[in-house]
Amino acid sequence: MKMIARQWLSAATLSVLLLSGAVQAGGAGAPPVARPAVPAVQPAQNQSQDGRALLDKALKANGGEALRGLRTMQQRSEMTFVDAQGQPVLVLPISSSVDYANGWARATTSQGGQVVNEQFLTPQGAFVFTPQSGTVPLPRQEAKSLTDSFFYGAPGLRLGNQGRDSVKNLGEQTWLKVEGRDIRGTVLEVVTRSVKATYLLNSQGLIVAERYPIEGLGEVISVYGNFQEIGGVQVPGMTLGLAPNGTLLYVIKDLDTQINVTLPADTFKVPE
Repeated sequence: MKMIARQWLSAATLSVLLLSGAVQAGGAGAPPVARPAVPAVQPAQNQSQDGRALLDKALKANGGEALRGLRTMQQRSEMTFVDAQGQPVLVLPISSSVDYANGWARATTSQGGQVVNEQFLTPQGAFVFTPQSGTVPLPRQEAKSLTDSFFYGAPGLRLGNQGRDSVKNLGEQTWLKVEGRDIRGTVLEVVTRSVKATYLLNSQGLIVAERYPIEGLGEVISVYGNFQEIGGVQVPGMTLGLAPNGTLLYVIKDLDTQINVTLPADTFKVPE
């Protein structure tokens, strides 16, 4: 099984799991939910102007200067996959280290106290290590999932309006109904280096949900909750991962997050 997982790298997580056949789309969770109607389209110029203002608001709400100054992050989380009745079928402890300044990442997935695999994004490339196979380069699509994930979640806001291909305010939308509650807000679309991030923001600008493009699936929706402020950044304590039809695939629980810690020198050393 190949995977990379982090609270804000869930797009990469699911992409790799789908590619490896560990998860079948539409095979778990709540009954299907109808996709929301497409809202009226604003003129492109208004979308862009309003989008940049909305991006500034989102940056401020999710961490502001703390996000702008984000250099490193370490996280421990627990990812639980569920069956069609919503019962857990697989629980995976995950630890990760990310160097945003250099674009490096490492994630370790365990099961039963044993390492299942480790994935690395380093100056030398993207690699996966497993006890059975040793270290091998990641396939192109899986490597792209790692690099793309730097532009998702609250950390994806850290650049503000700098270096964006496009920024759009797509207006008010309702994406899903989760446990009887409409997941509704203002949609912000940000494209950076051809990577599209689509955020659903509440009235304060906090990211409450996000759409990820996933190879072979289309879109996956992450719904965030139980926020806590860590190092000035709003970090979700719980993430629900849903397939495009609204079925629940997995739940991620944040166990520990540390911001701007000094990472050990060998953190991104790839095993030989």
